[in-house]
Amino acid sequence: MEKRVNDNLRIGINTSKNSTIALVFLAALKGIVGLYSGSTVLIADAVHTSLDIFTSLAVWVGLRLSLKDSGEKFPYGYYKAENLIALFVSVLILVSGVELLRQALASINNPIEIEIQGIALGTAVFSVFVIYAISVYKGKIGKQIDSQALIANAMHSYTDVFSSLVVVIAIAGSMLGMPWLDSIGVLVISLMIFRLGIGIARDSILILMDAWLDKESIVRIRQAIGDIKGINKVEDIRLRKSGLVVFGEVIVETQGDVDLKKVEMLSDEIKSAVKKEVDNLEHVVVNAKPGKMAVVKVAVPVVAQDGLRSKLSLHLGKAPYFIIIEMENDKFKNWDVIKNPAATLEKKKGVKTAEFLISRDVNVLIIHDIGDGPFHVLRDNFVKILQMPGSAKNVDDVIGKVHEFDVITSPTEDRT
Repeated sequence: MEKRVNDNLRIGINTSKNSTIALVFLAALKGIVGLYSGSTVLIADAVHTSLDIFTSLAVWVGLRLSLKDSGEKFPYGYYKAENLIALFVSVLILVSGVELLRQALASINNPIEIEIQGIALGTAVFSVFVIYAISVYKGKIGKQIDSQALIANAMHSYTDVFSSLVVVIAIAGSMLGMPWLDSIGVLVISLMIFRLGIGIARDSILILMDAWLDKESIVRIRQAIGDIKGINKVEDIRLRKSGLVVFGEVIVETQGDVDLKKVEMLSDEIKSAVKKEVDNLEHVVVNAKPGKMAVVKVAVPVVAQDGLRSKLSLHLGKAPYFIIIEMENDKFKNWDVIKNPAATLEKKKGVKTAEFLISRDVNVLIIHDIGDGPFHVLRDNFVKILQMPGSAKNVDDVIGKVHEFDVITSPTEDRT
């Protein structure tokens, strides 16, 4: 996981570098043409593009810091440097937006005639295509590596497309005898910048405060974890983003008591479920708590259909019948006798019997001996295996004493 994140960070760094070079050229071109032509809207657009230079540089710095190895002071790494940079960038955007707004309001009553209008218009049109290409490039890479700062930077570039279109309209209007459109264009661009800065600042602050913005993913993760066999219910899911990576915690209640090995198996399944919904998952902690089942089905192997007086069978696969005792809140509710369809098989009687009991939703098995195959089949499906006492002769001897029996934690010598 760490290698993948580092590779994504390097991709983001290269993207920021390439975008910065292209933006420096474009901002210089618009600024020079704007000064010589007297187009305030083109100069404002150059300022807007210059902001993208600073944001690209800021993203570059943030991604570079995220590559640093974590130390004792920063055990979770430097990933949030990217979010801090995004917040800093949003402040720059807001300040620039306010300044441009002030200039636009001041120049509406005193419009300036644009000179070399053809070159100014050509520069604006050229800017539309270049900025659009840059925004698509950064947006595609940002989504690919799930970088908040790079996606925010791409959004900023995307608004530059619209601001450049405003410049085209303003210059064209000036050529048609409407010079006041130049000042109106500056006003529109400044408002767009201001709105963008607020959006980036809001998202940066929320993520720095460990807010999780994708609520729909939580619903999907909860559903996926709830479908895992052995999970009784999902109590809580907590996710937080730090730069490119995501850290999380999941609290679940298991179906009855499970050992450490089973908890580890469940944890792996839960992590896989989260990874399917969350990109760049760095680490997730799974806390599993045993849950008490209201209704429990207890299977007891017997040699005949004599009801609760049926004689117990010491074997699993060879047992011709099973009595399924249903208990609710630790109290006897009812029982049923079922025939073991695997008893007459020549091979794998124990495994097939175990699979049959699982298909009947058995939660607890009381047995004297159990082989390796059926033991693991049952334990992997969260069936508790209890040791049948040697003194027990019939089903009556085990009813009401289920909680007194020892748990079988490994296969016995029986090979059925």
